[in-house]
Amino acid sequence: MRIISRRPPSGRRRAWLSLISIGMLSSHSAAADDHAVILLYHHISETTPASTSVAPATFERHLDYLAQESYTVMPLGELVEALVTNAALPARAVALTFDDGYVSVYEEALPQLERRNWPFTVFVATDYLDDGYTGFMSWDQLRDLERRGGTIANHSRDHAYLIRRDVGESQSAWRRRVRDNITASQARLDAELERPLPLFAYPYGEFDSALETIVAELGYVGLGQQSGPVGSLSDLRHLPRFPMATGFDSLESLAEKLRTRPLPVTVLAPRSRVLETGAPPPELRVKLPAGPYRREALTCYVAGQDAALIQWLGDVATIRARAPLGSGRSKYNCTAPSASETGIFYWYSHLWIVPPS
Repeated sequence: MRIISRRPPSGRRRAWLSLISIGMLSSHSAAADDHAVILLYHHISETTPASTSVAPATFERHLDYLAQESYTVMPLGELVEALVTNAALPARAVALTFDDGYVSVYEEALPQLERRNWPFTVFVATDYLDDGYTGFMSWDQLRDLERRGGTIANHSRDHAYLIRRDVGESQSAWRRRVRDNITASQARLDAELERPLPLFAYPYGEFDSALETIVAELGYVGLGQQSGPVGSLSDLRHLPRFPMATGFDSLESLAEKLRTRPLPVTVLAPRSRVLETGAPPPELRVKLPAGPYRREALTCYVAGQDAALIQWLGDVATIRARAPLGSGRSKYNCTAPSASETGIFYWYSHLWIVPPS
């Protein structure tokens, strides 16, 4: 396998589009245990908000652990291409990503990764670079980062809440605005860098069916911030990543995430992830076939609540939180223990969004 080039051949882009457009890749024939983990970092710093930061010393311990446990740190482009083309993934495959392009990634993470000759990808909002925002990398630093083993990808032009419509904005006007935002950002990346990837990380990890359709139509693989590993059945419109942040970045927590396997759910309902303000607890209905996990032990967690209620009818589970979800982003994190391997969990995370009133 090889890193995806700066401008993929039209045939490859068409192949990506044909696969992305069908959503869940139910036609894949790869073995169910083909999987990898994508880790997501933001700041590598002790002086930035804890909710989006990992201390440099902790980050170094993460890298040491990956090396000691013989994980294969692979380029994100290669990992995604393996998913697109149904190619085999190496054992214990991991990709490292950073959102937003903070300068601490250049100053703290890059030297550690360069010493190990490990690849990584940074998703940047191009207006932040063009406008010289404090705390973010410059174009020169991004070019240097490319020379030293990193790749860059699209995080929109201005890191806006892309699923939100302006007051009085029609659906068609919103679509044009979002398409222009993403394509303008890519044009800046193409102009300034050698090999930006055709990947798109949703700002704030927010996406809905309309937005992910636009991303797919433009030829991108989308990446979210909902947790979970990736595998042959992962939806290329919103690949999961495990966010790493202070309080959730211990070696024990990292090890648990790295050991996860994709839980092969098919979402049956609802179509929309966006809820009305004050909506009752949303019901998620999924189909989960029998597999190498204890399906009867499926548990779904909701932040700030007891575990969600689950009702089974054959191989279909209806999952509902015990209380309404708060404003902003919420998730149902569902896990099932392996039927044969101690300490291994199969994982699926479902994103919900309650817009502010």
